[in-house]
Amino acid sequence: MHSQFFRITVALFATAASIGHAEPSLSLAEAQRLAAKDAPQVEAQAAAVRAAQQATISAAEQSDPKLIVGIDNLPIDTADRFSLTRDFMTMRKVGVMQDFIRSEKLQLRGDRANAEMRKEVAMLSLAKVNLRRDVALAWIDRFFAERQLDLLKELASEGKLQISAANAALAGGKGQATDPFAARLTVAQLTDRIIDSERLIARAQANLVRWLGPAAKQPLDVAPAFDQLEHRHQDLIGNLDNHPHLAMYAPMQAMAESEMKLARAAKHPDWSLEVSYAQRGPAFSNMLSVGVRIDLPIFQSRRQDPAIASKAALVEQVRAQAEDAKRMYAAEIEALVADWDAAKRRVQRYTAELLPLAHERTDVALAAYRGGKADLLSVLDARKVEIDTRLNHLQAQGDLARAWANLNFVLPDAKDQK
Repeated sequence: MHSQFFRITVALFATAASIGHAEPSLSLAEAQRLAAKDAPQVEAQAAAVRAAQQATISAAEQSDPKLIVGIDNLPIDTADRFSLTRDFMTMRKVGVMQDFIRSEKLQLRGDRANAEMRKEVAMLSLAKVNLRRDVALAWIDRFFAERQLDLLKELASEGKLQISAANAALAGGKGQATDPFAARLTVAQLTDRIIDSERLIARAQANLVRWLGPAAKQPLDVAPAFDQLEHRHQDLIGNLDNHPHLAMYAPMQAMAESEMKLARAAKHPDWSLEVSYAQRGPAFSNMLSVGVRIDLPIFQSRRQDPAIASKAALVEQVRAQAEDAKRMYAAEIEALVADWDAAKRRVQRYTAELLPLAHERTDVALAAYRGGKADLLSVLDARKVEIDTRLNHLQAQGDLARAWANLNFVLPDAKDQK
């Protein structure tokens, strides 16, 4: 009595210790959080945003002044050759030159830089959205590959019992000689599926390691509710210009329009001012020079006008690309909604109708076999239909989960918008 109590106590403590040291499970939300902490593509895009922000600071500024240093009129022959002081025309010159760009052009350069910064910010939002979706899809692939493996192992265990039953029946003078072979074939086919399922798990885990590193090998937590979306249908198809997949087109169009306006502004010349001081020999006076340089856009039909037309065509190109992307994106969203809705109905139908019918058919066939009214092949046939039905049910659940991930993570996380 005491020894039995001792064994029970030790078993309880061992169970408690194993629970206490159990590896934490990895939920989908935790996987996304871990991936966001160290995502190279997000870090790269964040660096692009910082670079664009810094570029806006100097975009609308005048250019730096230029230092002028030189020697004018240095003689190279006669007795005064290479002398800096004997010839009255020789001057050692130092000065500065400043280009003055029209304020309109500076404003347009600033507008273009700001538009490029907004484009990079939109691309950063898109990178974060894509990261959450890709991690979710990788997590879902592993989750359902593991569920498939569990199901196949369960079915293989049941198949081995059928082999034993067929052998026992044959030894007792019942059944047919081919029954054990048919049962073994069913188990062999399940074993082949198990091998393929293990391959899918390995691939899914390798893909998850890309995002999470060693944490990807933790056991997975329970799945979220794949039949419920965070976003309403009108949120998914409304205000498309602000969706991360389309938000970059507005600043891209602004950039193209700024380029076109800058091409037009090139018809109005800029100018530069140059001031220099020239020192001559001690017998001569020193000189001060002041000069102004002005661009002369006098060949506009061959220079400025073609440039303007080229930039205008690029504006139309961006507009057309934006409209095409919006239509394609709206169609993709509607298709994903249709996929999700159909998958949800399929899962419900499998749960309510197909699975119970397949299981009931197997029970009837098994009862008939035990009563000597049917052979084992009819049982195995019914069992095969039930196996395919259960696997198809799991596949429908996976389709539902993937459509859910593509829709549920198409908009930015609320935390990213703060």
